[in-house]
Amino acid sequence: MRKNQIFFVGIGLLLIGLLSIYSFNTEYSYAALSKTGLDPIRHFPDLSQPEIPNYVEDTIGDVKIKAVFHFNKDGVETIDSFKILNQVGGYEKNDSIIFQLLGGVGSDKPKLYTVTDKYYAQGMSSSSSDYQDFDVDVYLYHRGDPVAFRHFLYLGCSVTSYSVATLHDGDETFSGKTKFVLADSFTFQCSGFQPHCPLCIKSEQAELSSTNKSTKDLIDTQTWSDLFR
Repeated sequence: MRKNQIFFVGIGLLLIGLLSIYSFNTEYSYAALSKTGLDPIRHFPDLSQPEIPNYVEDTIGDVKIKAVFHFNKDGVETIDSFKILNQVGGYEKNDSIIFQLLGGVGSDKPKLYTVTDKYYAQGMSSSSSDYQDFDVDVYLYHRGDPVAFRHFLYLGCSVTSYSVATLHDGDETFSGKTKFVLADSFTFQCSGFQPHCPLCIKSEQAELSSTNKSTKDLIDTQTWSDLFR
């Protein structure tokens, strides 16, 4: 009976230790994020990311862009048809945070079109936050990986430039060998920027988990008995 009590006490102490480590890491991360004035629930890196985008082998390394827009009035819109991401500025201190997304014109981004048009109609200087100050998550995936290897979080964004252009390969396109492409080009300016590496976080968590002893690694409780007699 006494040996059983000692065994369960040992398991209890191990579980308390593991929970303390997890609680400390989580509370520390959330506390650090809260100091920035952001909502930890919204902006804490989430490993349960959007559905993996469909892949078309048109990039070296099979990298796919997925952009998730969080509009104040029109809700959330996920777009995975963008082909080009340009980080124009924002990494260096005092830089303006500007990025660009380019992709084919299509019906997969009605909310982004609406916000772009409404903001333009208001003179791009309205104090209303309905069509500005939205957040954008940009994820970069490798084909076959369920977790993005890069995540760029842009905060308080507005569309500062929009255009449509027809792209072609010169004579190759005009001769019918390749096709014309009607492409959207969006430029955004934001008030905040946070780069993350979700795949790195997942790897670190897996490494931490592997270093923690499992209950199978507990010292044989029979060797403890003499200490508690």
